[in-house]
Amino acid sequence: MKKLLIKLMTLRPGLLMLFGYVVLITLGAFVLKLPFCQKQPVSFLDCYFVSTSAVCVTGLTTVDTALVWTSWGHLTIMSLIQLGGLGIMTIATIIFISAGRRISAGERLFFQESVAVGHFQDTFYLLKRIFIFTLIIELGGAIVMTVGFLRHAGPVDAAWQAIFHSVSAFNNAGFSLFSKNLIDYSSNLAVIVPIMLLIVFGGLGYFVMIELTQKRFRLFSKKTSIHTRTVVMVTLFLILGGTLGIYAFGGMNVLDSLFQSVTARTAGYNTVFMEKLPNASVIILIVLMFIGASPGSTGGGIKTTSILLVVSLAVSRLFGRTRVSLFKRTVPQIDVGRAVSVFILGILVVVVASFGVIIFHRETPNLSPDIFKLAIFEVVSALGTVGLSLGLTPYLTAMGKIIIMVTMILGKVGVLTIAHGLASPKGKKEMIYAEESIMIG
Repeated sequence: MKKLLIKLMTLRPGLLMLFGYVVLITLGAFVLKLPFCQKQPVSFLDCYFVSTSAVCVTGLTTVDTALVWTSWGHLTIMSLIQLGGLGIMTIATIIFISAGRRISAGERLFFQESVAVGHFQDTFYLLKRIFIFTLIIELGGAIVMTVGFLRHAGPVDAAWQAIFHSVSAFNNAGFSLFSKNLIDYSSNLAVIVPIMLLIVFGGLGYFVMIELTQKRFRLFSKKTSIHTRTVVMVTLFLILGGTLGIYAFGGMNVLDSLFQSVTARTAGYNTVFMEKLPNASVIILIVLMFIGASPGSTGGGIKTTSILLVVSLAVSRLFGRTRVSLFKRTVPQIDVGRAVSVFILGILVVVVASFGVIIFHRETPNLSPDIFKLAIFEVVSALGTVGLSLGLTPYLTAMGKIIIMVTMILGKVGVLTIAHGLASPKGKKEMIYAEESIMIG
């Protein structure tokens, strides 16, 4: 056992993160399989699927969360959501520090990059701030939502529902204690508004929240980092743009349109029946889900900064410029290259996973005619760790469930992170050959 622990400690941070998530998911599945967690018998594969969805803060589920799980099952799911939202690198750093193990410079940098873009040198300060922000925001959301849930439940049930949904919303998980998600609460502002705010805060990222409070929310101050300004502006643009698009083509009121635009940013809640959405709204949601939240946040997707850099690179090339500039600052080529890699790998995962879901789909009269749209929506939702579905999840085959689980893990850990973890050691020299141009476009 000691040798195993020593070997694990020598793993690259990316592989350690992947291994940590797999272990946590497996433990969660075994707990959910226990009789006192289930009201109805649930297969181990479905337990594993729900555990994966909770740890990866996605929200996709093959069973009815309200009807299948007991209070212990709900508590287990909420705990997995909280652990998944905090992140394995955060948890691993705490464990290593508690065990007296020194954190290497590489691990410290990887932890800071995974939650705070590497701008903080004091890891202990960062950990403390992460827990303070998480506690304050989730507690505040729970207090407000308790008032909203009191209209439909007693004080104890209302408080529990508020706590569960606050944790789920801040961590962008999308799990709900109601069979129809939040459809019955679509006009309850004391529930809907706090959930939207929790989703936005969780999606901004810890670094952005910490810096904004340090700078007293002066977004356009010269001392505010480009990262924070970029994240806030892109987030607002996507939320407002998504709201206008859904309102124009979806036949919803403004509040429902705003809510679906916010929740498509990796949260997965819905106040309308997703199966009834027109194709135009489905396309808008797919784009929002694919982009997802921001780096260092509780959400998934290719991230707001990645899509901005990819678009900025395309615009720069159109105008004959070779470098990408934002806010009178030139972005390093390595960051642009990462963004392009994440974008391309994300599309590749969507194509391959969608193909797999379609191939292994069991013929059903209600779903088969639209399986192409349903599969793409499901896969993008899994990769973006969103949790929205057009109704395909309960009908996934065993192989389909495995594909979606793998996609959720890829979305949570990050395709590029896993690729770097599996890459050749840094000491190995890169072979560079003579250059020769090829025709483009």
